[in-house]
Amino acid sequence: MQRITRGRGRREGGLIDGPESVTAIATSELCDRIIDGRLAMGAHVTEHALAAEIGVGRQSLREALRALESRRAIVHVPRAGSRVVQLTLQDAFQVTTVREQLEALAVQQGVPANGERFERLRTAMDAMERHARSGDETRAPHDGLQFHTALVNLAGNDHLNAAYAAIALPVAILMRLNRQAQAGAESLLDRAARHRRVVDLVAEGHPDAVLAELRAHHTAAYLLGDHLSAHDASDDALAWAGRLGRLEQGSSPDGSAP
Repeated sequence: MQRITRGRGRREGGLIDGPESVTAIATSELCDRIIDGRLAMGAHVTEHALAAEIGVGRQSLREALRALESRRAIVHVPRAGSRVVQLTLQDAFQVTTVREQLEALAVQQGVPANGERFERLRTAMDAMERHARSGDETRAPHDGLQFHTALVNLAGNDHLNAAYAAIALPVAILMRLNRQAQAGAESLLDRAARHRRVVDLVAEGHPDAVLAELRAHHTAAYLLGDHLSAHDASDDALAWAGRLGRLEQGSSPDGSAP
């Protein structure tokens, strides 16, 4: 029986074949699994089993793994194979501070917004609300990344988009950790409503108000747990974690998450 995968090739005889690169399909599938946690931080990648599960050849899977090494999502260990990156506190500090600067620059350059780029943001918002109504927690990190990527795309700056894409997977992992930490305090519907306020402010054309709303979002509840090792963390990273940790501890019961 043939399974058709729209726009991504087709499965024939157990392997995917079709117009899109099989390596691209494998890369996309690996990204999805890393983002939603099916491939957890630090997990060893068993090439034979994973290639069969996805429906690609082992060579295509290896090429996908190499592609994700450059995106800081996969680490190759000599004589031990590949594993998913294990983010540390230092990583979180560096990724988050870069993310904040890129998003701020994008808002400053891209708001007021209209046309196709704004429609992408609205489409991402609609998806987040749809999954919130259905209670689909597995989509939360995907929706968060899609929304913030669309927000950065408002600027229409290819170099800015490329810089954000380079940190997208670590950003999504942190979004997932944060959502897990905040799930009991903020419903998916409340989370979607918070992001809807950002869209409304973008539509009104007020970049300073958009930035203020983004700064009000609590994005570091994961710091209150033991998800990230502080081994070899810099003084700046430790100070950053201490400051945000205090903010999270002082947040209201319905505090928000990315």
